Amino acid sequence: MTNPHPALTDDFPGEGFAIHHPTLPAVVADRLRQLVVNGTLRPGTWLNERELCDRLKVSRTPLREAYRILASDGLLHIQPKRGAMVIELSREDVENTFDVLCVLEGLAVRQAAQRATDAELAHIASLHRRMLEGYAARDIAAYFEASMGTHIAISRAAHNPALVTSYDRLNLQVQALRYKSNLDPDEWAAGVADHEAFVKALLARDGKRAEELMRAHLDSKKSFNMR
Repeated sequence: MTNPHPALTDDFPGEGFAIHHPTLPAVVADRLRQLVVNGTLRPGTWLNERELCDRLKVSRTPLREAYRILASDGLLHIQPKRGAMVIELSREDVENTFDVLCVLEGLAVRQAAQRATDAELAHIASLHRRMLEGYAARDIAAYFEASMGTHIAISRAAHNPALVTSYDRLNLQVQALRYKSNLDPDEWAAGVADHEAFVKALLARDGKRAEELMRAHLDSKKSFNMR
């Protein structure tokens, strides 16, 4: 990812500035996010604070800070004196979110075809190969990581910060649904075929075709999750 900060100047010396590692709440938030995405923490579930503290080997303070991070992502709802609940999207929420993602990811892949560097396209191709390897091994976790990595890399290769900001938040909210769709063998196979098609178009820098295929892919995901 491009460094969002300006280059250091004489007026802003670099000496003495520490490199900050992820904080414990951020690490806990990442783990909770994984549990939401893979369905371990199901939509509509109130989180058991004591159980999660024991499971994650952390105290309540970083756990509650992690809750706030996920609430800002739109994954949890925090209610005073009750705790945190995994947000459950309504049918209308699912439809509207996928409709917007369809437009955003379509735009992303079209702009990536126009703007991506050769190195960025090579990275996307590498992620796609890893995805295919995960599918061949029927390793859904490895597959999903590489699949989502491909989508995210495409969004970055569009070099459109406004798009990335909107995409990241919406994508987080439906990752659990995207993961769940791969539990259906036919839908999983269809998703692989879709990836093969739009990545091929992107690597050929055929932005118009890549956008059409990406939109069809997201529309298919929406239809599956609207059943």
